[in-house]
Amino acid sequence: MPFRVNVRLLKTEGSRFVGDLPAEEVAGDLHDELVKLAGPVHYEVEVDRQGDELRMLGRLGFTLECGCSRCLKAFPMDVRVDDVAVLVPLKGEEAPEMDGDIADLTPFLREDTLLVLPTNPLCSPDCRGLAAQATTRDLHVGERPGPGEKPGRSPWDTLDRLKL
Repeated sequence: MPFRVNVRLLKTEGSRFVGDLPAEEVAGDLHDELVKLAGPVHYEVEVDRQGDELRMLGRLGFTLECGCSRCLKAFPMDVRVDDVAVLVPLKGEEAPEMDGDIADLTPFLREDTLLVLPTNPLCSPDCRGLAAQATTRDLHVGERPGPGEKPGRSPWDTLDRLKL
């Protein structure tokens, strides 16, 4: 169910709204393999009218199903946004969809939700990734031979021999 507000009633005083936006409503076009909304987005916002704008202040909370960007382990992540602050113009191209006096503010909550999604989620800050499954060649790339040792095969050897 979208988040809609009667703008005419906001002329006299602001109002507090509490509810949930379904995950499909918020992240319907999100195509991220590592981050998915696990449930609805809970919102608690106050909306008041200031001239030709609506001011929306409040907080959001939701749970994500994430895959670690290093080791690919699945893990849940709780996200809380305590400082939602949006000015919604009632006129112009950025104005919300209106149905009479009812403004649909869902896109503005969706935007704040999508902006806080992690780009590289980690199961823990010290996750070492898939190093245990790395090949021997990968583990030795970049190592320099000690004194008296013969240099090993490096991916850069061919380029070092190139004469330009």
